[in-house]
Amino acid sequence: MIRKISAMAADIDGTLTMKGGDLMPLTKQAIQRLHKEGVKFGIASGRPLDDRTKNRAEEWGLGFDFDMMIGMNGGDLWTAEMKEIKHYYLLGTDAMKEIMQWLVYLNVNAISYIHGYDEIWCLSMDPFMEDSIRRNHSHVEVVSPEKFCSVPTGKIEVHYAPEREAEINRVIAEHRSSAWSAVKTFTGTIEFQDPRLNKGIALKEYSAISGIPMNEIIAFGDMDNDLGLLKEAGWGVCLANGCQACRKAADAVTEHTVEEDGVGHYLEDHWFNQK
Repeated sequence: MIRKISAMAADIDGTLTMKGGDLMPLTKQAIQRLHKEGVKFGIASGRPLDDRTKNRAEEWGLGFDFDMMIGMNGGDLWTAEMKEIKHYYLLGTDAMKEIMQWLVYLNVNAISYIHGYDEIWCLSMDPFMEDSIRRNHSHVEVVSPEKFCSVPTGKIEVHYAPEREAEINRVIAEHRSSAWSAVKTFTGTIEFQDPRLNKGIALKEYSAISGIPMNEIIAFGDMDNDLGLLKEAGWGVCLANGCQACRKAADAVTEHTVEEDGVGHYLEDHWFNQK
């Protein structure tokens, strides 16, 4: 464990909360205690950043605003210091067209966040998009593959039935390219992005802006898109429910899963009770 924690960054789904759920209670208490002691707190998500994401702090009842937010797997960064969203390494239209050449034949839906949840383009309307409209009040437009690839994006998000995992992985491997990387972010979800992009890049940028050394930042995550975050942080912690790659890359693994309030238990056992 690091000797000093000045900032904490954490993934949301599968880390702080069950997917689509509320902040776990012990985790909430631990975050509030850290913040009261002067530790900056922010989320590091694959979601786009807009007011909906910022409002999560209020929805969770934290009693304070986020000090920073990382979104789009590191492609978006907002900090209290700069008060605007900075974008990194958009996936270019040529790379998008390259992906679309074979992606359309998999009969899956592709999603691009043009302006956060206020403007989303997709290839078809499906239950996931309908749920996004219902939960996030998203503004969704179904577009042709040609239009879909006409605007650079932070990521192309693809959802599929979990039983198609082997098929999807095989097709991606057959079309592997240096123009993009494919990152698994949840069961049944693959995201295509610029290969230079990861949450760790945005975390290092936050460190430079805030003046907080990387060796004083603790980070929590659970899936492939958290690898950069866990590797770059001064102390990276993978949830017990995390993927094998994250468990291997992390400095520590929690004793409890997200469903068991893993982040909260870890901070209680390995920070507050050890100080």
